[in-house]
Amino acid sequence: MRGRVYGQEPPHGPARCRGMSTDPYWNHNTHYHPWILEQVPAGARTALDIGCGDGLLARKLATRCDAVLGVDIDDTVIATAPPAPNVHLEQADFRELDDTFDMVTAVATLHHVPVRDGIAALRHLVAPGGTLAVVGLWKMHPLTDFHYLPLLPAIRGLDWWQRKSLGGPQAAVRDPQETLSEIRSVAGELLPGAQIRRRLMWRYTLVWRRPRQLG
Repeated sequence: MRGRVYGQEPPHGPARCRGMSTDPYWNHNTHYHPWILEQVPAGARTALDIGCGDGLLARKLATRCDAVLGVDIDDTVIATAPPAPNVHLEQADFRELDDTFDMVTAVATLHHVPVRDGIAALRHLVAPGGTLAVVGLWKMHPLTDFHYLPLLPAIRGLDWWQRKSLGGPQAAVRDPQETLSEIRSVAGELLPGAQIRRRLMWRYTLVWRRPRQLG
């Protein structure tokens, strides 16, 4: 595991920002969509978006991949998704899938299942040479996460700046049960070489490139 870096992700180029301006809404999860799109490996053909909701990220992934599957436990939120070329959404538990994909994403989803079960399932869904990109939440504690306090003004500032576009589909809410240390420990065991970083808005990012040959 590498790097405990605090703060915001690197700035994105003008073209990427213009694309994001067409989003129907903004929230703490969609804020990280540009970062996710940057992780899509060159030549990726298939993608899986776990916890796809109304399919916003899945539709973006379809601009990079030939076929995108989005899964969500909540079939009512999937029903609100507009149709899109090369995108298929279905109700499913990602832990029960058995296909593999060149790109696997999970945004604000991993904390809804036991961390070991979730990470083990994610590992098996990534095709050799593929990429896993997670945007997750962790259980914060003042003794271990006090470094996060200076970021609160920046979070409030972003919320204020985006207040007119704040929104998104209704989704099940669950408080995270695992600390970041616990998540790092499991990821270090099951996803060797994964990179985890603390981010703004009570989120962390995890990226893992599966080797073409994995023991």
